[in-house]
Amino acid sequence: MSDSLTAKPLKPLAARSLVKEATASLRHYVLDGQLKPGDEFPSQGRLGAELGVSRSVIREAMKTLQTQGLIEISQGRLPRVLPAEPTAVVDTLGMLIRRSDISLLQLMEIRRPLELEIAELAARRAEPKHITELRDSVDALRDADDLEAQVSADVRFHKALADAGGNPLFGIVLDVLAQLLHESRRRTIAQSGKKLALSYHRRILSAVEEGDAAKARDLMARHMDQTCKDIEQSQFQRN
Repeated sequence: MSDSLTAKPLKPLAARSLVKEATASLRHYVLDGQLKPGDEFPSQGRLGAELGVSRSVIREAMKTLQTQGLIEISQGRLPRVLPAEPTAVVDTLGMLIRRSDISLLQLMEIRRPLELEIAELAARRAEPKHITELRDSVDALRDADDLEAQVSADVRFHKALADAGGNPLFGIVLDVLAQLLHESRRRTIAQSGKKLALSYHRRILSAVEEGDAAKARDLMARHMDQTCKDIEQSQFQRN
């Protein structure tokens, strides 16, 4: 560990919003790669001296970085930079969505184009391991007897498609939407039963196995349209 964060000393912070500014300054070194995963921060005393703030300000800034998933704070050790991991961001955005007045149909406006793109890319990029997982998820839905098991199998299929698409951002976005997606799936499967979902999953799987991107996209579009109809019908019945 070096004696200083950088070769050039940091400029002291202004008196206003010290914790916020300290957090932004320290986060900058993590996100810009000047501190690598596994690296330890210098002591609170050294950081405070370089930034011109008290140890309590540094301590509060470190707590914020911890909640953002950037560092790990352990008793008796200096804070350590964590590898890039989306969990904290997913949890924060997921909580925001759950606390917002967002309908399931509004969710589908986001989900539909995402799922279509995922299906098309999965057909272009799927590897044998992805095909195996897709087949297993289809079998799991076929064998699922209760609603929760059916929902779980449905989620598994769409996650496997996202993995096959080869873009990790697909999985992150789906994770952010996860809570509302679970509710959406409960309603749609309860509305039309698992057989319809299973039929779409089987046909989408076949298109992916064939490498037919256009067919996979078209089938997913039909699947999502049916999902929207089921949500609308379930809302009508509730009213």
